[in-house]
Amino acid sequence: MLSLLGSSIAQFGIIWTLTLRYSSGSVLFLASAAAFIPQLILMLPAGAAADRRSRKAAMMLSDVISAFLAIAVIAACRRGSDSLLFYLAILAARSAAAGIQTPAADSAVPLLAPEGALEKANSIRGLMSALISFLSPVAAGLLMPYAGLSGMMAIDAVTAAAAVSALAFIAVPESDSTERVTVAGGFRFIFTEKRILRLLAFHGIALMLISPGASLTPLLVSRVFGDSPSFLSASEASYSLGMVAGGAAAAALSGRVERRTMIAAALSVYGIMLAAMGLAPSFPLYLVMNAAIGLIAPGYTAFLMSALQEMTPPGMMGRVMAAAGIISVSGVPIGLAVSAPLSDAFPVEAVFIAAGVLTLLHAAGGRLWLRSS
Repeated sequence: MLSLLGSSIAQFGIIWTLTLRYSSGSVLFLASAAAFIPQLILMLPAGAAADRRSRKAAMMLSDVISAFLAIAVIAACRRGSDSLLFYLAILAARSAAAGIQTPAADSAVPLLAPEGALEKANSIRGLMSALISFLSPVAAGLLMPYAGLSGMMAIDAVTAAAAVSALAFIAVPESDSTERVTVAGGFRFIFTEKRILRLLAFHGIALMLISPGASLTPLLVSRVFGDSPSFLSASEASYSLGMVAGGAAAAALSGRVERRTMIAAALSVYGIMLAAMGLAPSFPLYLVMNAAIGLIAPGYTAFLMSALQEMTPPGMMGRVMAAAGIISVSGVPIGLAVSAPLSDAFPVEAVFIAAGVLTLLHAAGGRLWLRSS
């Protein structure tokens, strides 16, 4: 998590630098593609590698790459050779490093967690991620005027080195499977194991349906309540604080609530709040609803991932976690391909209401769909 904090601060620094220097939507689109596509492409091969070789080595390699990339940015800034093409290459390489690390880290959790504590372990990870999501933009905003991008990248290099040093002393169990490990074998396993396939499909559809709540809240706030920066900031803060509280609540509930019930209930609340946000008569009430979405999100993720990890044998863990990672990374963008144009063609409130109703129906049907999972 230390590494993720430094990486998140550095990512904000690069994106903000490109925004301030070029002020171009096309540049930000290229930056988003560079930060998204390599990770998506590498996840499945990296998941197979995690099942075949050392998960610990994969995680350490990713942090070593991040440290060297941070040093490269610092050197380029000092030489004045930090061009647009350079930053796009850095973003792509950082994305590739994340594609290597994510399946290895996700597949290591069920192997490291004590028996009966998997949900708590995933909930604590969710809490740490929520804290990073809340703290990193604040830290980046404070650092940018005084330390500049070079200072932010130096923090990334230091935290990556610290993560590698800490991980060197942690024993990470490895797969003892003697079977030939291939990406195709992972696909065959997922499509043969119907419980896992149902759970992944349920999660993918859910992410596509909630895409307005994940990415279109600034549009809703600016069109309905006003385009004040303080409103946009309050909206982001309410969701982040809700996630921090939700991570702590999920850890407290672990082992006490039946998973299928928790997953369906959390998604139902998400759907209700999503529709209610489209009907909110005041901005304070909208903030409460946005915080409620943040509150239930960590529980949904932790319980779903725990169910998926417990269904998966250790020798397939990397590939199944890679598939789950691909769905998690691409689900919302795919949903936005539909909901974003609709928000320009119709009132954005109507898009939120429709998405909320469809999410609620998916959650209700999902409880029956996941019964055998």
